[in-house]
This record gives sequence, structure tokens and C-alpha cells, in this order.
Amino acid sequence: MRRLAHSACVLVFTELFLSSCSLAHEGGIRSGETAVSDAKPKVWIYTDMSDPTLKGSNHARTINDPDDVSAMAGYLLMANEFETLGIVVASTHRDAHRNTPDQADWADQFFGEAYQAEVPRLNQRLSGFPGSVRFTQSCLKETAERFSNSRQYPSLDGYPSVRALREAARSLQEGETINVLCWGSLTEPAILVAHCVSTGQTDMLKRLRFIAHWTNSPLHQGTQAHPERVANCREDATACAFMKQHAREGTIAYFECGAIGQHGIVRGGPKGTRYFDQFRVSRLGTLFVDGKFAHNGVDHSDSATYWVLLGDWGVKLNDIASDGSNNIETERRNESAFRSFSAKIHDELLRRCRAAAAE
Repeated sequence: MRRLAHSACVLVFTELFLSSCSLAHEGGIRSGETAVSDAKPKVWIYTDMSDPTLKGSNHARTINDPDDVSAMAGYLLMANEFETLGIVVASTHRDAHRNTPDQADWADQFFGEAYQAEVPRLNQRLSGFPGSVRFTQSCLKETAERFSNSRQYPSLDGYPSVRALREAARSLQEGETINVLCWGSLTEPAILVAHCVSTGQTDMLKRLRFIAHWTNSPLHQGTQAHPERVANCREDATACAFMKQHAREGTIAYFECGAIGQHGIVRGGPKGTRYFDQFRVSRLGTLFVDGKFAHNGVDHSDSATYWVLLGDWGVKLNDIASDGSNNIETERRNESAFRSFSAKIHDELLRRCRAAAAE
């Protein structure tokens, strides 16, 4: 697969996005590939995911928790349900990443090759899958920069993976919206919001919906008094507080999933290798299982952010407040709903693995 240096890769990504009316952009569909319906939710993903073979000091002995590997494999199995505009990886603050290889290269090989091998069969059986997917390395990966309240971010020249989302938003047709899925730190979304506010571009923020996994929870990790005391919020607490403030003020739409992915989809799902070994008929299914198999099941908790976009799997986006709030009653109800649909969700992923394997 053709590769570019990090800065050049993001530059080409932006230029292609701006110059094309036929969705010829990184992370999406190129001319001549399978077209997608305008009715499909447009998705942009910021994930802290990185190569799990890079040794680190966390509980999994990796640099980043590998749960996003499973969530991404699941997303690719569901990719015909979405219009994927961009996937930014290694959006994280780990100093250990400063000198690691380009993580877009890693993701393009790790996920891209498996997807490329199986997408013909997926399109034969299910249709609507983009011909390829591409990944972009986050501008945070080598700087480990955190958000600053004292800065207005008048220029995004130093933040190419943030600038790319701004350009994607600018290219939208009237009434279209990008769903920005936040699977880790909120640094890059906060930089974009600060930039738009300081430069008088708040209308552009109305074209975005931020959907976050577990940056607040009164039930799990956090408390009713301090729901913000959860890992994804603590990772960049200033960025998290900034986003929540602008959500309360109505500047942005911010949907807080809380822990409903972890304690609904994951905890409520099937257990045991006998069930999950069935996924290994597919390369993508194998990545799904091996990403993070823990407590006798697959941890793909961030997937809640995309299942809520589909509407028929227990929790809809309308079941979550758009002002960043997440009270205990709402989280408990949505957790229970996902738990009751979890077997159906996993069986759907298994069905798609079998389609990818032409079973």
C-alpha cells in the first residue's frame, strides 16, 4: 500500500477532500470505488489506538489500552452503514510514542490489508462497503501536547489532523452533519472548538456532533458528585472541562455515552472462547477478538459511539442528551438497553465475519 510521510499524508488528505465532490479523501472512498448513500451517518473518529505490540507501562504492558483495536475491527465490519470521512489514530499523550514508527502506516497495514482482502466478499454478500479505508496519524502523537485554556488557537497550521476535520466540515452540503466519535482524549476536538470560537466560526460547529465514550459517568469510575473522574476525561481534564462547558452553553452538540459500552455491550455480551472463536473465520473477526480479549469476552466498549448512530440496537442518539450531561438515571437506562441488545449486536458482527469469509 502506498505510504506518505506523516505531514505529507495529512496535507494530501486535506487537498483531496477539498478538491473532490465524489468523496475522494483519506479514510473514505476514492473515485471508482463503491459509492455510499447520503443517508448514511458521516463519521470522523479520533482514537488513542496505537500498535499494541509496542511495549509500554500500562496494565496491558502496552503504550495504549488495546480495546480500541477491537472497536475499530467491529467498525470496519459495520462500515457499509457509515460514510467514513476520517480516522485519526494515536491521538494520545504518551511520551513513549515520541519516537515510535508512524502509526498511520501501522494502521493501514494492520487493518487496511485485512479489510482490503475481505471487502470484495463483504460487498458480494452485504453491499455498500467502501473499497478501502485509510488512517491518519494524530498531530499529538509526537508532541504529547495537552489543551490550554490560555490559548485561542487562531491557526491550525500546527495541528494537521485537526485542520483536516475543519476542512471536512467546510465541504459539507447544507443540512449535513459529521459525527465526531471520541474514543479517548478530547484534546483535538477541544482545539478545533477553541479555534472556531476565537475566529468567529461557531456556525461551523453546528455541522458537527461530538459523541464521546466515557468522559463522564456517575455510575462507573466517577461518582454523582464527580462524574468527570474517569480515565478519558482525566487524560486531558482541561480539554474535557472546556468541551463540557461549551456543550452546556449550546455552542456544540456533545453526546456523552458514559460507560454504556463497557457495562452494557461488553458486560452484557456472550462469554467464552467457544463463542468468540467463531469470529476467526474472518481476518477482521480475528482482529476483533484478539484486540482485547478480557474477562472472557471482547472489550470493544468504544463501539457504543457508533451503535447509537444506527438506532435499532438498544440505544439511539436521541436517548442521550446533546448538552454533555449524563445523569445517573439516563446512564443506567441506556446501559440496561445495550445489555439487553448485546447478544444481537455480537451475532450481527459474527454474521458479517461469516460473510467476509464467504461462509
